[in-house]
Amino acid sequence: MKKCLILITFVLFACSVNAQSKSFDPRLLSKFTKDELVEMEVANPIAYAYWNFYVANAFQVMDLPIDKIDSHEIKGVVKIPNMNNINIFDLHYIPLEKDYQYCRIEGSNKLLVIISEEQIKEKFVASTKK
Repeated sequence: MKKCLILITFVLFACSVNAQSKSFDPRLLSKFTKDELVEMEVANPIAYAYWNFYVANAFQVMDLPIDKIDSHEIKGVVKIPNMNNINIFDLHYIPLEKDYQYCRIEGSNKLLVIISEEQIKEKFVASTKK
């Protein structure tokens, strides 16, 4: 009976650890290792929450207005293989402190907008107050 209880406890613990380590956005693996994320979740939960927020909210995709196709504000063309799973880390764009960045998405009439660092932080703080 004691062995059975120990086995059940071990299985529950293993499942718990496994579930916790999968709570991060998988796109973060482009910047951090799994071990770094697990450690960050425990040691610095605010940073952990921020990076999860960041990878999902540092950009927007919107329709490219016809009158903006040749705008000087558009800084180039970016190739995005999967529009449903955009990873800002794989695109190698770093948000500017106070300015948005605009890129046309190759093969579409869409615009990728990289939100300013200031706006990302403001949205993160607002999301934690909800």
